[in-house]
Amino acid sequence: MYLIYINELGKDYRGQRQYEFIFTKTLIPDGGEVLMDEWFIVPSSGRAVPPDIGFIDLVGLLKNSDLELELIQNSDYFGVIDAVDNIIALGWEPFDRNAEERPIRISFHFAENVESVTEKLASRGYRLINEEIKYKLQ
Repeated sequence: MYLIYINELGKDYRGQRQYEFIFTKTLIPDGGEVLMDEWFIVPSSGRAVPPDIGFIDLVGLLKNSDLELELIQNSDYFGVIDAVDNIIALGWEPFDRNAEERPIRISFHFAENVESVTEKLASRGYRLINEEIKYKLQ
C-alpha cells in the first residue's frame, strides 16, 4: 500500500495531535486518477482535500501524539501536486531553531509504502491504528 495523503484531525482535549495517514493499494486504482482537482492549487494554503473514498484502502490513525508535522496541504508556497511529483514531502517535522543539536527529522513522501511509514513512526515510539476501508461508496 502507498501513502497518498496525510490529514490532520487536530488536537484532542489534552493538546495531543492526531493524524490520518491515507493509503491506496495502487496509485491508479481501477484505471482512474487518484489526483484531486484541489491538489493543483498552488499554494495549497489549506484548500486541499483528502482523496475520494474510492481511492482509499487503508487509513492509519496516529492518536495521542506530540509529533508535530508540517503538512503540504497547509503550505503557503507549494501545492499537493508538488508532493505528488516528489518536489517536497507530504508531511515533515519542522526544523527547531532552538535545538542545541541538529535533530534527525522524519518526513513522509507520496507513494511511500506503509512499511516505511510505520518504521519511521516506530523509531519515535508511535504506532498507527489501522482501519481498513470495508465499504466504499460508488
